[in-house]
Amino acid sequence: MQVDNTPHRHPELWFDDGSIVIQAENTQFRVHRSILAARSPVFKDMLSFPQPLDAELVEGCPLVHLHDSAAELSVFLRAIFNSEFFMPFPVGTEFDIIVGVLRLSHKYEVEYLRRRALVHLSSGYATTLSKWDRIVHYIPTADNDRVPAMDIITWEWPRDPSYLAVLIPLVGEVGARWMLPSVFYHLSSRLAAFTPRRETLQDILNTIDDQIAFLRGHGIQSHSTFAEILTCLFEKMDDSCPSPLACAQARLFGIDAASKETGPFPCSPLEVWDETTWKAFENYHLCSVCLPSLKAKHKAAREKFWQELPGHYGLPPWEELEKLKADEIGTSWIA
Repeated sequence: MQVDNTPHRHPELWFDDGSIVIQAENTQFRVHRSILAARSPVFKDMLSFPQPLDAELVEGCPLVHLHDSAAELSVFLRAIFNSEFFMPFPVGTEFDIIVGVLRLSHKYEVEYLRRRALVHLSSGYATTLSKWDRIVHYIPTADNDRVPAMDIITWEWPRDPSYLAVLIPLVGEVGARWMLPSVFYHLSSRLAAFTPRRETLQDILNTIDDQIAFLRGHGIQSHSTFAEILTCLFEKMDDSCPSPLACAQARLFGIDAASKETGPFPCSPLEVWDETTWKAFENYHLCSVCLPSLKAKHKAAREKFWQELPGHYGLPPWEELEKLKADEIGTSWIA
């Protein structure tokens, strides 16, 4: 089937009084060069050169070809020319919109849009364990005003995990490394969804250093569920336990439940044990001595795993990543 490469106008970004036509792939955008130059120093420099006498024109406007995707250029230009299209946090948006705006605002140095896109994207990836837990149990609401700012996620994770093939290279491209521990954890816990699409995983981790770091981190993460997070179930019971037999049986229940929940690939150590499981423990008569003791050990194990998570994937510690995040997008956008 022959593909039609005839240029066509973008339906929303063709202004009759526009002074320049930009083409990406086979889509043309007629916009105002003065506004582009005011928003972007890159465009300002690009458009400052005198046009040659034989310059290609479209309806009397100079034509500029860009090597960007039409989809990403569309959302980027809409964000510039339509103030209501890409609103600041905490107004909701979409993953594809964030990606297009972030990539091109970084490339063309439109700093206010770059920061806005980074804030939106960061809302879905935690740098603290408490935020991670809120993300895991997050329920979107139509009225964000009723949700504390720290709990708001302005976009939904796409169902198809192949979106990570776009996200991970982009995060590296724009220097937003503070998201990578959470992103790699997310990838590792859902790795089975990529099998047997080996090419997709290779696209995501497109350097040998990334691949080695991920494999190391994935191995540690897979091992951590029982070796670290649930190790309390295998430890010696407290000497003051009033019902050792009942508590031992409850622990056996916990081990069995965790094994069934994780299956043969326990790659989600932070999600494998939650309040529902602890309530089930109470039904199995775990005593008043052992229950709080196990909860405390489990909490400490999760916090230890979280603190060590960046290092598992060859990344700097959280303190350094948090500083990078604050330097790039500040802290006032979130409680």
